[in-house]
Amino acid sequence: MILLFSVALSVVFSLFFYCQAICSGLGIKRWATAGLMFGPFVWPMFCMKKRLKTYQRFGFDCLLFSA
Repeated sequence: MILLFSVALSVVFSLFFYCQAICSGLGIKRWATAGLMFGPFVWPMFCMKKRLKTYQRFGFDCLLFSA
């Protein structure tokens, strides 16, 4: 039962990071695989990569409002 729950949870996090990668313009397969392997522990690294991509795109001096 626990094994089935952990597999289902891994698939859910894989789909979550897949959707988030599509919305953020990051590597889809990379983040879906990371979500499948490590689950929610990938979230801080994903946020950091997303922020770095925004800085590369607009620069550090740009002010962005996210709604």
